[in-house]
Amino acid sequence: MVMLIATGNAYGKYLDFADAEVGDRFWVVEHVPYSGTIKSVRAYSVTEINSKTVLCHAEEGKALKLKRALPQENCYLDTDPYFQNIARTVQISTQVQAVKKLVKEHETMDFDQEVIDAIMAWQKRVSARKIAAGTQP
Repeated sequence: MVMLIATGNAYGKYLDFADAEVGDRFWVVEHVPYSGTIKSVRAYSVTEINSKTVLCHAEEGKALKLKRALPQENCYLDTDPYFQNIARTVQISTQVQAVKKLVKEHETMDFDQEVIDAIMAWQKRVSARKIAAGTQP
């Protein structure tokens, strides 16, 4: 049973670790300093609880030592719709960057008609969505 509780309002969300239990899972969204750009989204698990701190570990990356008494910013439960939107955006962005890199690395003759048709069909869908939304003349 997850004992982590999301708190906050429309201006900010926080995760309260006062009642955290070993095994609780949550996500940390790391931002580029002084920017709204997301650097990473990483899953953590609570591994140790002391009177004043909570120690958390991720599969990759550094361990976190959080104060139990302070609500933590940029921490989310996987059921949070706001976090789900962030995670989906980061996943798509990562995939797009990988595809762009692949396209740049290959010669024109490496592309077959199937790839070209897929890109052109995607472009038509994007244009149709923009026209329907009124964002394209």
